[in-house]
Amino acid sequence: MLRFSLGSLLLVACGGGGGMSSPPVVDAGVDETRDGSARRDGAIVDADVPDVRTSTGCTAGARSCRDPGHQRVCESVEATTAWIETVCPEGEACLDDRCVPACLDVCALGETREVDGTTQTCALFDAEGSRLSAGTGGHDLARRHLGWIRRHLLANGYVANALFADTSYASATAYTGTVDAAEWTGAYLAAESLRAMTTRSPDAHRNVEAIVERVHELFAVTGTPGSMARIWAPLDGDARLAALYDPADTSHFATTFEGRPAFFHGWTSRDMYAGVAMGLGLAYDATTSERHRELIREVVVTLALELARARTDVPVRVRHHLTGSWQQTDLTFDMQHVVLVPQELTEGRVFIQIGSDAEPDDYGASELRGVREFLPNMTTVLGQVPLVGRLLPPIPRPGSALMLASFFELALHVTEGVPARAAERATLAAHYEANRASWLAVMKQYEYHHDTECWTAYFGMTIAHHPLFTLLRLTDDASFRDELRTNVLSRMRPYVNGHSNAYFDFVAAAQGPGFVSAEVLAETVTQLHGFVPPPKAATPVDNRAAYSANPECANQASRPIDVGARVRRDFAWQHHPFQLVATDVDPRHVYPGADYLLAYWLGRHLDTFEDDAPDTCTRWD
Repeated sequence: MLRFSLGSLLLVACGGGGGMSSPPVVDAGVDETRDGSARRDGAIVDADVPDVRTSTGCTAGARSCRDPGHQRVCESVEATTAWIETVCPEGEACLDDRCVPACLDVCALGETREVDGTTQTCALFDAEGSRLSAGTGGHDLARRHLGWIRRHLLANGYVANALFADTSYASATAYTGTVDAAEWTGAYLAAESLRAMTTRSPDAHRNVEAIVERVHELFAVTGTPGSMARIWAPLDGDARLAALYDPADTSHFATTFEGRPAFFHGWTSRDMYAGVAMGLGLAYDATTSERHRELIREVVVTLALELARARTDVPVRVRHHLTGSWQQTDLTFDMQHVVLVPQELTEGRVFIQIGSDAEPDDYGASELRGVREFLPNMTTVLGQVPLVGRLLPPIPRPGSALMLASFFELALHVTEGVPARAAERATLAAHYEANRASWLAVMKQYEYHHDTECWTAYFGMTIAHHPLFTLLRLTDDASFRDELRTNVLSRMRPYVNGHSNAYFDFVAAAQGPGFVSAEVLAETVTQLHGFVPPPKAATPVDNRAAYSANPECANQASRPIDVGARVRRDFAWQHHPFQLVATDVDPRHVYPGADYLLAYWLGRHLDTFEDDAPDTCTRWD
């Protein structure tokens, strides 16, 4: 399989000396099933690395790293052998098979913690232990954005915007933008996974595990296999979280979760799934925790099995336009590649509208409510409507085909070599093999229709890049990969070439020099390093003096605006680069830098550019 390789690592002293290690935890070399009560089991050993598990234990004297923060030594214990695990002292990390002095980030810049009544702050140091101020380079900019997200822009652990009381940014009074929290949390997970694989930072590894747990909860809270919430939050704690719940909003559902009153935001769109799947795939490769890998398997395999399920006689209510008027009929349809969501059904039925209210014959605007649908061709469902159905043309949906294929590719990836999942893997592999060719035929029809319509719905290309990235990264079928490169990625590139969209350009550049020229790639890297520092606030922006206007598109420039001068938005890579003047201005409103983190760490991981802050690391002071 195609994999990302670990980046190079410099082993140097980072000051700090040796602190007290945590008490060892013993695991006899057998991986025991852990129930929900062990979700945050801390130092319990995942005994699958590096030895093959046996009931008789490990080989005495063997050493290994569970992750960068924990070393293990196999010792004799009561007539058998067992792994004895300890936490690496401060200033050290477990590399290869033992704790050694290393300058790796162990915390997020600016974070604080209380230790024995003393407040410690996460600060930047050089390899000799001298404290530094964060610089203006790309790596320190990533550290600053990460610190801001961790301190201010996580609503119950999910990436969100925040509204502050004033521009001192001392305290956030409300969270906003949570409708997209799942997708941006997936991007954040992807970024942290790339950071973990590139730098082996103990902080990155811990954060990957924490975010995986949060993503798992997005599925668990709904109570429906394969159904994911946009966000969930308890109602009996932080008032800012409770304020997100609107009882009058039909997409908000009150529930009890983990023994507490809570709510979740449903009616989740496909782009949320695409972002989360991308993040989970990278997290699976980044983490060494078998417990967290199993959480990922639970989510991914359950989703794929639900989508593979052939459902017959599903109750539906169809609204369609016929002979000059709207008509509504209750029927039953067969469906596949959907997840039924009971909370969102209309009187126990999936609601289907053919066309839109404004344009009844715009079949591409048709919608299904009460399901999460990933239909490569919507006519497979709409075509079952009596009389009207047989008149409908094919409605190919390349984005859905990309997502669907990426879910199955990911499910096969996370079940590879897992005996307990062998039967499920066989089922999914058979379905994927039977359908992939037809899905690919739909993917190859990808078009972006809005380049002549003033770049509306630019976000659609971001949604397509998430699953395409996953497919290109994971497939072990060279022929399929070549088809994706030649007939899908190559269709996307003309629309965005020259936009300095680092996410798009780095995904494409990883596939070979023919997709992004050296000149364009160099400019993209330069532009990325000019990204706005935190706080990424909704401040006034007016580029009319520096850029000529496009006479055909209101408030748009005739050429892409430099990244650092662009209007601040939630996720930069889903917005076109032409907006001249900011229209939603409130300097108290701050957006997360997950967009920068994803692009920066993707570029670093692919060796697109080098670390501009070597021999530096964060630690507690």
